[in-house]
Amino acid sequence: MFCPTVNVKSFGAVGDGQADDTPAFQKALDAGARRVRIPAGSYRMTATLRVPSDITIKADAQARIFADGNTPKKRGDFLLTNADLVNGNANITIQGGIWDGNNQGPCNTKPEDLFDPEAWSGSVLNFYKVKKLTLRDLTVANSVTYNIRMCRIENFDFRDIRFQSDKIAFNQDGLHFAGYCRKGRVRNVSAISKGQTNDDLIALNADDSLVRLENLDLECGPIEDITFENVSAEDCHTGVRILSVVSPIRNIRIRNFSAGCRCYAINADGARYCRTPLFTDAERPTGVGCIENVVFDGFSCHATRPDTSTLMALESNPGGRGFIIRNFRRDLEKDQAPGAPTLVLRKVAKARLQLRQAGKSVADVTVQADAQGTDTFSTLRAFDTLRLS
Repeated sequence: MFCPTVNVKSFGAVGDGQADDTPAFQKALDAGARRVRIPAGSYRMTATLRVPSDITIKADAQARIFADGNTPKKRGDFLLTNADLVNGNANITIQGGIWDGNNQGPCNTKPEDLFDPEAWSGSVLNFYKVKKLTLRDLTVANSVTYNIRMCRIENFDFRDIRFQSDKIAFNQDGLHFAGYCRKGRVRNVSAISKGQTNDDLIALNADDSLVRLENLDLECGPIEDITFENVSAEDCHTGVRILSVVSPIRNIRIRNFSAGCRCYAINADGARYCRTPLFTDAERPTGVGCIENVVFDGFSCHATRPDTSTLMALESNPGGRGFIIRNFRRDLEKDQAPGAPTLVLRKVAKARLQLRQAGKSVADVTVQADAQGTDTFSTLRAFDTLRLS
């Protein structure tokens, strides 16, 4: 008789942190039930959990599902991914639980060779070709690299997502969006431990190096039609990365962003300074990128280190309605680098910059900052609207 709800313990899961609960979890996922329940407990996974379509996973708030630290990892391994990476999946919901990458485990380390074609990505959760993906009230903890990695997802809804880790490691992105992510809503995203995320809290990477291990099996392509609300961090590396070289990033809304940042609050530098740059400035004398109708509304930030170079780096070309920041405030009471510029604008083609402060227009100029030139705005502490188009 078909049972609409199953419990992983009915399939043999122990939840003591010692037993290998992977077979029981996978049997529960493959049982054909519409809902899978995970009670409180600590569940050790020695292989990737693969989630089919038309299923809801509901985990207790005290359910910790963690990657075994003594199992070697290879390309395609994650703590959890959707099951069909060829044809895709639909209608997947994950609610509750602590999804733990266990970055203290001896085998859960980032491979030394960044370009090893068989290396694992280090990501905790992975979603590729998923329509109607829902994530609710969950914590992703102790990632090796990306916390949640996504490509070709559509019509998604994320709410109440938390990131935490005591170990600071390279490339710990929070929500990492690669190409062809569209039509989504994201609400209430927070880094709840100091120092997290130790890379981009929100990464919109329409273009990226696909040969480095974090990005194996991802794609470059447009990112569009996504709304973010209530994004916060005490002390992250970078708040929002906007990475476009040839693929557009368009129709993005980010409302109520508040973060302390060690490096950038907004980084749109085209990945020029990454270990794997995507171009040289000589190859792109008129700049790169297509940022269309990207709007921040309600934006508060501050530097958390005295060596922060700038809070916002805009080195990508706007297109269409361009790039807009409304209701901006730099929190000088918390700022550890008050002499650093709020905004550096450079390496863009000819564009119109409009700035309003205290209800008045204080700038409406045409700017052109070529590969050698730079326009730095050191004294911007608060403004009503900045528009680059």
